[in-house]
Amino acid sequence: MNPPSATRPNTNAVGRPTMRQLEYLVALNTHGHIGRAAAACYVSQPTLSTQIRQLERHLGVSITERVGRGIVVTPVGRELADRARAVLRDTDELLEWGRTSTDELIGPLRIAAIPTAAPYLLARILPVVRERHPDVQIHLDEMKTLVLVDVLTTAQLDLGLMALPIPSEDIEHLVVLEDPFLLAMEPGHRLARRPAVTSGDLAEETVLLLENGHCLRGQALEICRDAGAREVGKGGTSLTTICQMVAAGMGVTLLPRSAAPIEARRGAGIVVRPFSDVVPSRQLALAWRGRSPAAPLYRDLAVLIAERLADLNTTSPPAAARQEPGDVPDAE
Repeated sequence: MNPPSATRPNTNAVGRPTMRQLEYLVALNTHGHIGRAAAACYVSQPTLSTQIRQLERHLGVSITERVGRGIVVTPVGRELADRARAVLRDTDELLEWGRTSTDELIGPLRIAAIPTAAPYLLARILPVVRERHPDVQIHLDEMKTLVLVDVLTTAQLDLGLMALPIPSEDIEHLVVLEDPFLLAMEPGHRLARRPAVTSGDLAEETVLLLENGHCLRGQALEICRDAGAREVGKGGTSLTTICQMVAAGMGVTLLPRSAAPIEARRGAGIVVRPFSDVVPSRQLALAWRGRSPAAPLYRDLAVLIAERLADLNTTSPPAAARQEPGDVPDAE
């Protein structure tokens, strides 16, 4: 046996980096902070720090540099993180190919949805997944759009439920729901006496919006600007919070119809009305990596999900959300 080259590391002696170490490196580069990276990987800070130091010994380079009281990823570390991301993606696709070599998905299936869809649609979607692919173990998460796109593109996720447009050319999708917006208000609001509202009605209203980072905020802002809304409130962390603010008389909001059965249920303190002129809406899509070996199965699954959600493709609000006890009856 020839001795190891003097100019190349002896990988048999020092060992190869583990997949977990590569995941920690990618997380550290993504978050730029040991604590946030450890939280994202569901490990303690000492565990992540120890593994990063071991990775530095494996590779013979400095991945991090201490600056003041914190650390930053070095230029070499950033380059390594990009390469590690590609290795993890290819490895996941290798595993994915192995478990999708038949016409059924098997093993772990990682699904995430945006926060304005997850609480309202996952309960309807997951039974479809289980019926079509009974041997999968579903892992769920909730992520804002940009994070979801990143982890989906890098094969840390298999499927994502999000609103269009999707800011990535590497992701394929199929629209599973046309989700119109309803105007939500307190029962005593002047517009609650009407069976429907117009976009022009927004010009006299304070419209409450989600905080930055939610794609629904951008969609609602565009609608409000077109309608000439007088003032736009902001800062709600969830649709539930926004709806509680509406119930308290702080303003009105644009509520996706898919959320109305929960957020505008009887006793919630708000009512919703459809738009009678131009109906604002969003498109929700199931998305996956275009190069995934399971892409044909994911597309088939998206078709089935769209069929299951077909009853939501209507501009009328759900009956339970149209009227509060003591509210003025809707006109026929």
